[in-house]
Amino acid sequence: MKKIISISLVCLLITGLFSACGKSLEADRDTVYIQKKGTVVGAAIADFDKDYYEEGELKSFVEEKVQEYQGGHGKNSVAIDNFSVEKGVAKLYMKYADCENYQEFNDVTLFSGTVPQALAAGFDFNTKFTEIKDGKAAGSVENKTIVDTDYKVVVLSEKVDVKVDGTILYMSSNYTTVKAKDTVSIQLPEEAGDGEEMSLSYIVYK
Repeated sequence: MKKIISISLVCLLITGLFSACGKSLEADRDTVYIQKKGTVVGAAIADFDKDYYEEGELKSFVEEKVQEYQGGHGKNSVAIDNFSVEKGVAKLYMKYADCENYQEFNDVTLFSGTVPQALAAGFDFNTKFTEIKDGKAAGSVENKTIVDTDYKVVVLSEKVDVKVDGTILYMSSNYTTVKAKDTVSIQLPEEAGDGEEMSLSYIVYK
C-alpha cells in the first residue's frame, strides 16, 4: 500500500479527494481498516507537491503492480478502489480480499482473528498493554488478562492508523495512541531513526 506510493515517487524523482470506498473509510494518514466480513481497506497518503511528479505515471505504476499480483492470486485478491491527487496530496485507497493478501502485497505482518487464533498462529502477546475505556487510555493491564479472553485482535507491523468494526478494549502500549473508540494510531517516536523497525502492535476489540 504505502510502499507502492513511496516506490512510485522515487521512480518519478529518478525520471523526472477521497470519494470512494463506499464511504467506509476516510483517512488523513496511512490507514488499515479491518472490516467485519474479513476484507481489508487500505489508505496510503503521500505528499505529491513537486512540479516534476506526474499523476498519470504514478497511477499507471500502481495499476501495473496490482495486475502483476492479481495474475498470481486472482482478480479479487486486491483492487484499486480510488486514486486521486488534490492540493499536493496523493491518496490511494485499495481493497483486499483478506489480511493474507494485504500482508503479502505490502510485505508486512497483518493478522486478524480471535485471541485464541492469534496464539495458535504464534503471536505471544509478550508486550505491555493499555486498557481503553470510552475511547480513552485508562491505565496498564496485564497481558494475561487479555490472553485468557476470546476477543478479536489485530496484529500488525506498520506505522499506520488501525480502524476496526467494533470497540477497542486494549492496545499494546508501545508507540500507540487512541484516536477514537474504533481507531488506534501507531507511530514511531520523533527521536527514532528512519531505519528503526516496527515491533508488532496488538489491538484487541469486541
